[in-house]
Parts: sequence; C-alpha cells; structure tokens
Amino acid sequence: MANKKLAMINGRRVLVDAATKIRQDSDRQYNQARNQRQSEYVKFYHSAAWLKTREQVLIRDDSICQRCGLAASLVDHIIPSEDDWDDRLNQDNLQALCRDCHYWKTRRETTKRKKGQQRAMTITVVAGYPGSGKSTYVLDHAGSHDLIYDYDRLMSALTGQPGHDHNIDVNDYIQLFYELIVRKLKAEQTFDNVWLVMTYPDDKLDSLLASRDLRHIMLDTSKDDCIKRLSHDKRDVISLLKVLDKVDKLKAENKFDKFKVVKNTKFKKKKVFEFNFDI
Repeated sequence: MANKKLAMINGRRVLVDAATKIRQDSDRQYNQARNQRQSEYVKFYHSAAWLKTREQVLIRDDSICQRCGLAASLVDHIIPSEDDWDDRLNQDNLQALCRDCHYWKTRRETTKRKKGQQRAMTITVVAGYPGSGKSTYVLDHAGSHDLIYDYDRLMSALTGQPGHDHNIDVNDYIQLFYELIVRKLKAEQTFDNVWLVMTYPDDKLDSLLASRDLRHIMLDTSKDDCIKRLSHDKRDVISLLKVLDKVDKLKAENKFDKFKVVKNTKFKKKKVFEFNFDI
C-alpha cells in the first residue's frame, strides 16, 4: 500500500498520498526558504511601519478583497516589494486581498518573473503630432507578444465611442492604467516589445524606466499633412491646433532631441491627401 499522510483539505482531515502537494506544505516551504535567504525582507513584515501601514490599508479598503469582493485578510503589494523595494510603504501600491486571491496572484508573478529573466524587452515611445499616424505605425510593427498603450484606442474601448471622442470622466481611469503599466514595466520584463503611443515627451517616464531598454521615435509627418488628415477624419482641428503648436514649442525647446525621426512610409499612401480642405 502506498504511503499516506493526513492533510487538512477544505476544512476536513483526509488521507492523501504522501507525495501529494498540499497548499499548507507549499506555503510552509516558501516561508522557510524566504526566512533563510531574505532576512531583511522578513524583518520588514514584522516592523512597526509595515504593521501600521497594513492596518491603514485594510481600513481604507473596508477589509474587502479588491479582486473578488470577499473578506480580506492580507495586504498585498501590487508591484511586489522584492521588485520595487523603495515603494514598499506606498499605500497607492497596496491593496487588501483574501488569502486565495493573494496566492494565485503570487503564483502568476513568480511565473512571469522566471520567464522575464530570459526576455530582452524593448520599450519604444512613439510621439508626435496628432494625425501623424502613430497608431498605424505601431500596429504595423508590433509583434504577437507585445504590449501597446494607446490613449485613443483605450478611450474608445472603454466608452464604445469613436477613438477621438474623449470623455473627461474616463480620462482618470486611463491615466491610472498608464501609471500602473509604467510601474509594472519598471519591475518586470514580461513582453518582447512595449509601445507607448504619446503626443509629448514624458521626462518622468524616462526617469522611472531608466534601467530599461528605452527608445524614442517621432514620425516624420509634416504639420500640414497632419492638419489635412485631422480635417478629413472630422476631428476638432481648431482645438487640436493648440496641441500641434505645443509640439512645435517643445521641439524648439529641444525636448524631442532624444527622439529618432522616422519616416512613416505608409502615411502618404492614403487618398486623403488627394483632396483640398479649407481649415
């Protein structure tokens, strides 16, 4: 008869094969290994600063798991503290979770971290005039394991409206999404390429991702061509002229100096430029 052991499963004691991995066993082994290798890490979770912050986060989240809505018993680092130690007491990086949601989140993070160790991730910022073809350029160059952040496309997905019809209330959610992406990119190398479609340079982004392979591209599309395209797409050209002028101002201030100018070869193939428009 095969060796058996007594285990607690779903609140009941049952006999299982000795080789069966039980959740409590894996938790115990994980904690023992962490105690041996990461004494500073473990010491932090017993510190007065952490215990106080933990209590504040549980109160803020009403002790409700932020993933499933059940009762929460743990406070989790959204970006793991071992990936971003400096952010370990930042409450914006903390959330209340139940034990099960925390377990599965930790498993996903461990798997991604191991995979990411062998992935050379490139982050490319694609900036420039509205109507310069940034979204099209990225879609033409993105691969099957890439991440694309594109404000207009996110706005459309969240509102169900055309991509350039902006909703000020949804804007806050998209900005939060952007901030979370940047923080995750600082800690992980999950993708082959990441594409950030923007209008203006972001110095804060460059600082946060200084340790990553960060590249900058600006599409070589003339201002006149962009205005014609915006008009053809029935966008609010009058208000967008201010954005175009701001891009010119930033160019004059050398804010785009680190950007490599790239010709968007597909841009001028569009028939939009066969028409004359009164702006």
